[in-house]
Amino acid sequence: MIGRGRVGASIFSGAVLAGTLAFALYARATQTAPGQDRYDLSARFVSANGLNRGADVDLAGVNVGRVSSVTLDPASQMAIVRFQLNSELKLPEDSTLTIGSSTLSSDNALIIEPGQSHTAVAPGTLMTHTIEPSSLEQQVSNYIFGGGNLGQ
Repeated sequence: MIGRGRVGASIFSGAVLAGTLAFALYARATQTAPGQDRYDLSARFVSANGLNRGADVDLAGVNVGRVSSVTLDPASQMAIVRFQLNSELKLPEDSTLTIGSSTLSSDNALIIEPGQSHTAVAPGTLMTHTIEPSSLEQQVSNYIFGGGNLGQ
């Protein structure tokens, strides 16, 4: 009888591990589109308030990447946001980045406003043209008095 209990426990433990592995593979697959290459960039912000790992990177309202990490640079005491962009997107080097959401009910995203430069940002670049995210109160005020333009 003791042997059957151990075998049952081993089978159950194996099933739990298999389920965990399946979930991890599913979670990883939902973070990137199949067959889509991406390249890494980072940006420096005074504040990355409300931005989390896994957040969308949006350009013209279209998801073009994903935030990989949000950390604090101890030397400058600024937030460093690392993100990945779809490889077919060539971002001008004078592009501006901000943190915000298109509606009051959606999650914050890293929003890209493309620049006019003909030179594209190289993979691995630390971008410094950033705008501090506005508070929820400022977003509501912009929405009420600014005709609904939350991204402004």
